[in-house]
Amino acid sequence: MYDNVKRSIRCGLIGVLALGALAGTVSAQEGEEAPDIQNVLLTFHLVQADGFTDEDPEISEVVSELRKIFKFKGYRLLSTSVFNIGLVRSSRGAYVIGDGLQRVFLAGSDAALTIKAEVSSRLAPPGTVRAKVTLTDATTRPTERSTNRSERLPLLEASATIRDGKTMIVGSPHRTADGPVLFLIVTPRIDP
Repeated sequence: MYDNVKRSIRCGLIGVLALGALAGTVSAQEGEEAPDIQNVLLTFHLVQADGFTDEDPEISEVVSELRKIFKFKGYRLLSTSVFNIGLVRSSRGAYVIGDGLQRVFLAGSDAALTIKAEVSSRLAPPGTVRAKVTLTDATTRPTERSTNRSERLPLLEASATIRDGKTMIVGSPHRTADGPVLFLIVTPRIDP
């Protein structure tokens, strides 16, 4: 998996890593009802890879995993965000869905970023959610091809199935030669 992630980053694609073992698809036992998921609490840590050498205890576990794969000198926590996404049953009835949007302001700068999360979960197996996470720069202009002023090119975007309490790391490629590499660390907590 690590070789594939390295290759993806080199090719300018977004890499998605999962800390801990992610269970494969599991079906509920026949006649077993899975509880409806009502809410998903998402915790986001935005981390910048650069020459920072100070250790941050809040991200130390994730940094140790990142150091196994990437050769950056250090990592710095830029922001922490937490938001709750309420889920409702979809029109098809086999899923619960919800989404949320939050603006993040980076300390010491005029930069504003937007984190968007779209969450869904099958009613079985319990304990997993599918999350699509997008990070955009809220201070840049919309893309030229867009007539919608709110559409912007994402800094990073990924979808993955995540188990309750496990961590997903989404990384951005270098956008410019001197631009930072960002990692968005996502941890869901499911409230059945």
